[in-house]
Amino acid sequence: MSDKVGSRLSVFLTGGTGFVGRHVARRLAEHGHQLRALVRNPTAASSLTELGAELFEGDVTRDEELDEALAGCDVVVHLVGIIRERPPRQTFENVHTRGTQRLVEAARRADIGKFILMSALGAKTDGTAYQRTKYEAEEVVRRSGIAYVIFRPSVIVGPDGEFMQLLLRVIRGLPLIPVIGDGRYRLQPVDVTDLAEAFAQAVERSNLKDESFEVGGPHKLTYNRLLEIICEELGLSRRLIHVSPRLVRPLVDLASNWRLPTPISSDELTMMFEESIIPGEGNVLREVFGLEPTPFRSVLQRLAG
Repeated sequence: MSDKVGSRLSVFLTGGTGFVGRHVARRLAEHGHQLRALVRNPTAASSLTELGAELFEGDVTRDEELDEALAGCDVVVHLVGIIRERPPRQTFENVHTRGTQRLVEAARRADIGKFILMSALGAKTDGTAYQRTKYEAEEVVRRSGIAYVIFRPSVIVGPDGEFMQLLLRVIRGLPLIPVIGDGRYRLQPVDVTDLAEAFAQAVERSNLKDESFEVGGPHKLTYNRLLEIICEELGLSRRLIHVSPRLVRPLVDLASNWRLPTPISSDELTMMFEESIIPGEGNVLREVFGLEPTPFRSVLQRLAG
């Protein structure tokens, strides 16, 4: 693989129809790479076929198709992940850990040159089931013997992202915005287009290997401030109503146990209070990838435009 942008590579992509995946696929196509994508439903993958991607029907939770699909590819970009479980197959263990293991084994058999994984900021051995299985997936990749790059992003934002859509619905639809706790827990929102460019560079640059990068935007924002910025950009006046976690936690736990639809799961509630920020003042988007990280306000302005 070359350090030079423009070298045409064959990239095997998972999760290409998701929020991040659509942006990564578009950026890779713009850089001139040939895409091959694993999709569960080819008829719902028009965004990929429009980019000239070759589609293979399959699923990382199953073994079929992976060897044939990977044959002749140079790089794997593995974006598949879930934030909530839908048993029996869509579990954190099956998707994050076992799914990554299956793909790594197939990548070794196909003599793939580099494996690029999207993990999550806060992945660790003693965290929630989501955090633990994300960390286990990282370890599978690190032990694979394949050159790798692992991205650990904070919350990813963009016009078509679930996080942004939820906040916009709440702020536009309610005169009072409920906030669990004091709202001082911090996030470091990263623009999905910045992240997609970092993935494209990781595919192309041979000097980026056996690295893990924690990725965030330029500002560490409290949840209160993030809501205020949205209100300012929408020209809306909204009052924040703080709700005690002691009142919310039992209801969320009950709903999660019964797998009822809720705006937030038990795991998400736990992770929210842990914060999602990167220590220190440096930023790998600027220092490693030569990008000027996009402020959250600018993402909102692009959405409005």
